[in-house]
Amino acid sequence: MHDLPFVTPIQVRWRDIDAKNHVNNATIVTYLETARTELWRHQFGGGIDIPFVVARLEVDYRRQLTIDDEVRVGLWIEDLKGASYAFVYRIEVNGEHAADARTVMAHIGPSGRPSRIPPEIRINLETLLRS
Repeated sequence: MHDLPFVTPIQVRWRDIDAKNHVNNATIVTYLETARTELWRHQFGGGIDIPFVVARLEVDYRRQLTIDDEVRVGLWIEDLKGASYAFVYRIEVNGEHAADARTVMAHIGPSGRPSRIPPEIRINLETLLRS
């Protein structure tokens, strides 16, 4: 994951584990949210006024995760458009490829309606584009 613009570790918690002793598939989606939150904190200074909503979500699971696994989520941006972009994620477990995901993010203005991404935010987003 050394070639990705942002990578964050995820701690697997006891509550993440289901009856089959692996991380529940819906919890993986929470790990994506955690990665986006850490990115927002790192790249944009944090806060709760995040002007984006998830418009679409796709996950391809490749292997299960368990309580003792070392999990890392890497992400980058694709398809940066006027009012939206896509986060692309790679989840690794103990250095092995575990899942791929993609969320389409839509920018919303103060009215709560879709709007163009402001230039100051776009500049930061552009640094996350993967060549």
